[in-house]
Amino acid sequence: MKKPEKARHPKLTSLLAFTLSMVIGLSPVLATAASKDLPKLGEAAGATLSVAEEQMIGDRIMTQIRRSQYLMKDPLVTDYIQQLGHKLVAANPDALGRRFQFFIIQESSINAFALPGGYIGIHSGLITESQSESELASVLGHEVAHVTQRHLARRLEQQDKISIPTILGVIASVIAATQDPEAGIAGMSATQAAAQQSIISHTRDNEEEADRIGITMLSSAGFDVRAAADFFETLQQASRYTQKPPEILLTHPLSRNRIAAARERSQMYPQIEYQSSVDYYLVKARIKSTELINSEDSLRLLEKKYSNRQLTSIEDRYLYAELLKSKGKTQKALTVLTDLYKEHPDNHLLLFTLAETHRLNKTSSVILPELTKQLAKTPGSTKLILATAQIYLDNKQPEEAEKLLLRYVDVNQHNPNYLYTLAEAQAQAGHTPEMHETTGQYLLLLGDLRTAKKHFELALNSTSKDPYAQTRIQARLEEVNKKIREILTENARSRFATG
Repeated sequence: MKKPEKARHPKLTSLLAFTLSMVIGLSPVLATAASKDLPKLGEAAGATLSVAEEQMIGDRIMTQIRRSQYLMKDPLVTDYIQQLGHKLVAANPDALGRRFQFFIIQESSINAFALPGGYIGIHSGLITESQSESELASVLGHEVAHVTQRHLARRLEQQDKISIPTILGVIASVIAATQDPEAGIAGMSATQAAAQQSIISHTRDNEEEADRIGITMLSSAGFDVRAAADFFETLQQASRYTQKPPEILLTHPLSRNRIAAARERSQMYPQIEYQSSVDYYLVKARIKSTELINSEDSLRLLEKKYSNRQLTSIEDRYLYAELLKSKGKTQKALTVLTDLYKEHPDNHLLLFTLAETHRLNKTSSVILPELTKQLAKTPGSTKLILATAQIYLDNKQPEEAEKLLLRYVDVNQHNPNYLYTLAEAQAQAGHTPEMHETTGQYLLLLGDLRTAKKHFELALNSTSKDPYAQTRIQARLEEVNKKIREILTENARSRFATG
């Protein structure tokens, strides 16, 4: 069977590659090699760019990424990568106390990047091409290390050529590209010339430092430490037979010495035979299903294997169910998913997918008791809350959906899917002031400040049963006004600098 060509987005790739190399990439080594000892957090890193400034830069870029059509918004995929990332963060004392968010770009190339402010993104192709969960974790740990070691700030300490306005110029290009990709790319070219290519890629010293810290994180989090070197070899093999290497190597230089050092360092830690989780295989299959959604050949091959009882792996069976679901063959998909759930009871990802499929099949009441049972065991599961709330909405029970969603809205305040569903429930329940407040929060996350402000004003001028609503909404309105003033000030400075 001919493998279908994976969708690629060259303009998006150019945009992200340049933006991320400008923001956190580092230029070639200028002077003597760095010390073998890791710097303490804050040493030679805070004089040029403060943590607050890093956070501001990252927040501004992330608001634009959230509005991109290429950001994966699938709640299962995003929840998985958040959980995996925070498992590594919890294993790094230097990462504690900092806010980290992990996200996935729908792009078949192999790449990962760290933005200022603890935002870490990976391309979906990196997940599907990884061979184990430990390999995937090794990449996330490496990027977390770039953030905790503040490589951007340390680079700026060495050079005074790069300034906050220069970095904000890159952000302006990102903003332009969300409206007009050609204009955005042209803007980036101008910014690149102005910066004299002073920030282009990570130095080998930075990579070695991130490798050391990343491998320590892998061990502390219970993963197989040999996976880092394994993934390096995977990348090396991928670049051997192509003229253009994997994109991750364009900003993360790889050498035989680096692979050997990773392999040698892994010998310092206990060798753990870590078994990849069920969720890892399910997420890989779910991402693959989006790439194969139009491939009739893939569906026929899986159908044949299933009929001949040759479809044995959980990844392939789940992929088959997802493709059946996408073709409207919900009853057959339910048969496959029900069998999988019997083999892996209590798996929330499978249960969420069962709920999705039952909703499409107009039989959601069948799965509601199991969702309620599992929510009683793990009441804070975002996946199960969303699945249950959607069924309540389908059943014309918006008050039940709202009540459920409000219980954990504080821990999901940076989750657009969650806020959108809550606003929908509040609208259907006729709770208009609350709907305006939640919609304002949702739009604030997406960077639509002026529309968010309008919704907060509408909420502020309405009567709510919540006694704390006025104080809370006023604070949010002040936050929006502050962000708008900052943008106006930055724009004025940029015009002054270029004029």
